[in-house]
Amino acid sequence: MIAALLLHPFPLWLAGREHGHDLPLAVTDAGKILHANPQAQTGGVQEGMRVSGALSRLPDLHTVPLIGPALEAAWAEVATTLPIYSPKVESLSLGRALLTLTPDAARELARALNGRIGLAGTRELALLAALNSAPGEVQTVTDASAFRHALPLGVLRHVGLSSTMHERLHWLGLHTLGDLLKWRKAQQAAYLGAEFTALNPYLHGANTGGVQSAKLEPQVKARLEFNEPIYEPSELAAAAAELTTPLLSALQHRAPQHLTVKAGVAGVTLSATRHLKEDIRTPAPLTRAILRTLHDADAARYGIETLEVSLTSLTRPAVQGDLWNRRAARDAAALAERRYPGVMRQVQWLDPHSLAADTAYRWIGSLSRTAPASTPPAATAQAVQHPTPLLKPVPVNA
Repeated sequence: MIAALLLHPFPLWLAGREHGHDLPLAVTDAGKILHANPQAQTGGVQEGMRVSGALSRLPDLHTVPLIGPALEAAWAEVATTLPIYSPKVESLSLGRALLTLTPDAARELARALNGRIGLAGTRELALLAALNSAPGEVQTVTDASAFRHALPLGVLRHVGLSSTMHERLHWLGLHTLGDLLKWRKAQQAAYLGAEFTALNPYLHGANTGGVQSAKLEPQVKARLEFNEPIYEPSELAAAAAELTTPLLSALQHRAPQHLTVKAGVAGVTLSATRHLKEDIRTPAPLTRAILRTLHDADAARYGIETLEVSLTSLTRPAVQGDLWNRRAARDAAALAERRYPGVMRQVQWLDPHSLAADTAYRWIGSLSRTAPASTPPAATAQAVQHPTPLLKPVPVNA
């Protein structure tokens, strides 16, 4: 069956995996609460409120800032484990993927990731079932019509229904998907407007296809283990420099966009991810990037026992070619020199600040890189001078 996996919202799921799902957790962005787990919501924390207000209501609240590159790297890591359960995996967005699973494999995956999984015959029904399930559980759709009619209307908020339209439908007394399906299709399209295009496959059971085959994102990794924990900056710099050799060898001229550092500290793994803004395909920039990301992880003060560096989002930078490549250009220059001896010349600057032409520059052969013996520098300088053209006097009328 087609299975929809939801780790939603993904920033909150990632915070729960790192700090524990039993703690009151909240993901913050720009000083406000972006997501809050049920334990935090029970303590009075609501999405959209300021962090200071949330901490005043719940002092035990654990806040985690939203970091985009870390989310992308974490989802890429989760996506690499999904082909273990199914040969067909399609990543839809952060924390949302489609697979083909048996019921037993679906239950095992839901327990392993503490995610919500829906099983159905189509992609749309599987996603609706996953949205209606609880973390760590699997909901299987056997009767599509009965499932749609009993589904709460708020589930459509995650597949294209806006909060304003949901509130308007609630005012009209519609609480389930079955209430909306009592309308004719033309009435639904007229009332929902532009949102009907996105909601139509979920309302009327359109099948947009199966699941694509799994495509693993290429990544490069290198790992070091130390006999004793390292603390000093000099030791960290030496370790980072040692990691650059296998990383650059495995890159093969590809350019990564994200760098992730995982430091093992007393049985705990501290990690950090950075979005790379410079070309790190040489040892010095790569070493600097590793040290900066390691500083973000703040693991050195505890003593690093293992150090792992991952480079993801690999691309091959496009190179704009010239009209001729280097070899063709050299061949063309040699042919011109043989056909017209002495025609290929370049200027070699001797003293750009000199006022005398014979001491400022000289002509050299473009192939031999030597000054021509037949033409002295002074004569050459006179040959390239541009005399002022004669001006024909024009009579001026009185």
